[in-house]
Amino acid sequence: MVNIAEIVREYIRKNPDIKENIDAGLINSSALARHIMDQESLENFDAVLAAIKRCRKNRTVSYGSDILDRSNLEMISDIAIIILKRSYNNIKIITNIINNTKKINSIRFIDTAEGFSIITDNILIEKISTFFPEDQILKIQRNLGGLIILSPETIERAKGYLNYVTTILFRANINIIHLISFYNDTTIILESKDLTDAFKIISSKIME
Repeated sequence: MVNIAEIVREYIRKNPDIKENIDAGLINSSALARHIMDQESLENFDAVLAAIKRCRKNRTVSYGSDILDRSNLEMISDIAIIILKRSYNNIKIITNIINNTKKINSIRFIDTAEGFSIITDNILIEKISTFFPEDQILKIQRNLGGLIILSPETIERAKGYLNYVTTILFRANINIIHLISFYNDTTIILESKDLTDAFKIISSKIME
């Protein structure tokens, strides 16, 4: 026997935007019922509608929102990124930079499947780029901005947290250039023109 209520709950669970709008009372339940019936090949309109209404009554705080409420936000400007080819020689150069720089706190190194990225500021990137042959540099990006979100350790078990944060910026038409997430640290790299607006948007969500 088909469990319509379970099918509806699962459909809504897999579509967090729909769940968020249901909780906010922004969705026409009848229209959503007909949509789900079409998507899931269901026939009992009354049962589907009743399941949607139960989801509305059982509304819960988004786990992503809950994590963000307990996070700290930092804004940084004048960011630059150099992206390098993956090679043993580049690893040695990066190691030498780490061992000899006095500004280690202003440099972040990211190891990716395609190569290495160094995140620093607009001034230091000019010096760092001179250590690498031109044919080893894939790209240099300057004049960027960043948001650093420091969250509680429970972020490791939070489902949908990054989706929640990136969706907030997407809805504001803000493009994310790079997203770095490890442990309880999430760094979002943006164009400088979007930095202030992005900071205000995320801040407003933290203070809600």
